[in-house]
Amino acid sequence: MSHYVISDLHGESDRFHAMLEKIHFSGRDILYVLGDVVDRGPDGVPLLQEILGAPNMVMLLGNHEYMCLQYHSPHATEVEIRRWARNGNGPTLLGLERLRAKALERLLWDLEALPTHLEVTVAGRRFYLVHGFPGANTHDEVWGRPRLDTPNPIPDTTLIIGHTPIVFLDKTPEEQEAYSQALTARGDHMRILHAPGFLDIDCGCGHQLPIKALACLRLEDLAEFYV
Repeated sequence: MSHYVISDLHGESDRFHAMLEKIHFSGRDILYVLGDVVDRGPDGVPLLQEILGAPNMVMLLGNHEYMCLQYHSPHATEVEIRRWARNGNGPTLLGLERLRAKALERLLWDLEALPTHLEVTVAGRRFYLVHGFPGANTHDEVWGRPRLDTPNPIPDTTLIIGHTPIVFLDKTPEEQEAYSQALTARGDHMRILHAPGFLDIDCGCGHQLPIKALACLRLEDLAEFYV
């Protein structure tokens, strides 16, 4: 039995299923998904249904699911509606429109019930899993972004986050371009960032970046896998 963590699928089902094959994911394993399953890529809604329906996959709320819930709220504001539209919601809306009313209602209810973080212990090591960064409320935990030197606010715990692709963390546009060119030149891609206070596993899946990858981390030994 192994425990894996993954984040920011953004509708890329091909990469997701290739990753499951790569890690030989079985019914005895557990996969933690740190949110942002939807938007940008074409298959966010089917991926949501697959993950939420799997007995050994545990999903956290990401900021894109949070925006989806705000959009569908009867109290949605124009700001919230426009915010989701600016963040690649087109494929998700198309997928939701294909659902029957009851299926849509159930999916939104399932999203509403998602936790914003999980604290787990694997092989004697404590982990705090969250989409954005530890915070005092839902908004902070799904939207928060650390800096490279942000300390871990939870003692004696390994903090694992998604949300912020490695290429964007603490880099100016010029630095992002240089970083991307350097990786491209050597045929490489983004890799999990081991910052002093946290591990960032968002390697750009769903973005139009030549250096993007889907990353997966095995918690027993912190082995890294990429697709």
